Order: sequence, then C-alpha cells, then structure tokens
Amino acid sequence: MRQSTTKDLYAYWDRIRNGRIAPCRFEIDPAEIAVLLPETFIIAYEGRPSIRFRLAGTKICEHFGRELRGTDFMDLWTDRDAAASLIGGILKHGGVGHGRFRATTATGRQADFELVLLPLIHNGTVINRLLGAVTAIDPPFWLGSEPMERLEFVELHHRRRDDETSTRLTDGDVVVHLRSRPFRVIDGGRTRFVP
Repeated sequence: MRQSTTKDLYAYWDRIRNGRIAPCRFEIDPAEIAVLLPETFIIAYEGRPSIRFRLAGTKICEHFGRELRGTDFMDLWTDRDAAASLIGGILKHGGVGHGRFRATTATGRQADFELVLLPLIHNGTVINRLLGAVTAIDPPFWLGSEPMERLEFVELHHRRRDDETSTRLTDGDVVVHLRSRPFRVIDGGRTRFVP
C-alpha cells in the first residue's frame, strides 16, 4: 500500500481491531475518518454470489458516474474469479486484501487505482462486511469527467492472519500478478497457500 488513503484507513482499522481478527462494523466511527470517506466504501456478503455495496464514498461514485449503493461489487470486475478469490479468502481467513487495478472508460481512457479491503464483523463472530478504499494513483486531469466502465486487476495481495499477531504487510504476502495468464502465485514467504 502506497497511497495515503489506503495507508491511513489500514492504520485506523488496525488500531480499532486491537489484535482481533476484525473489528465490529459498529466500532467504525465515520467522524474519525472523515477525510477518508469520499474514497471509502463498505461491501456486504449476502450469500453467494452477491457482494453488495452498503456505502460508497462520493469520489468513488463520481469515478463511476453513478451511485453504487446497492449494486453488486462483483459486476465491476472483468475478472470476477480473481475478485471472488480475494474476497472469499478475506471472509474465510481474515487478513488484508490490497492491490492495484486499471480502470478504462468507454472512450479508452485509463487510470490506475489502489485498493484495500479490510474485514469487519457485522453481527456475531463471522466476517461478513469489508471496509475498503479506492484511490487514484497519479490521477489524470480528466478523472471524474468520464465514468469508469471496465476494471482489471494489475496485482493483488492477500496478507492472511498468521498464528502470530504480526500485522506487517511486507512478510508472507501471497501475490498474484494478473497481467499474463494463467495466474502465477509468487512465493512470498509462506510455506503453503490455501485459497
């Protein structure tokens, strides 16, 4: 993670979870992350295959040229399998999902974005919400004037929670580079990967 929005949201989430696998959805205080809200969203797992936006920040909706609340997060991606694998891993194992994607408009303009996905518990003890942020990397001058229509992952990381309480995102990442097919899993320090 390199963009300030994604780093700051991760730091806030990490602080309120206080060593747990995930904080409760109701522990998120919008006033504490007010400056991040335009690029922040919450998605909810509502049973396979539906993962819907519960909230989407104004800047994110501006990038897509529409209100995203209630729409299916999975419909945004050209590679639904990669998105489903990442989200499924976070829902099942916790941890942090982050990466980069390229968005393309109808006229072929492209912009690169950074993404972070952080687990939340809505009710009970099961992860069923994800707090996320989308922020443009070197935003082009035209961003917001044409809606983004096609999103392609450039790279994904899923830092699974180990038995240790380490929250560093540098050691043990599972990295999937998606520029070439088929997918390649690059060993980042873990002895095995279970999707």
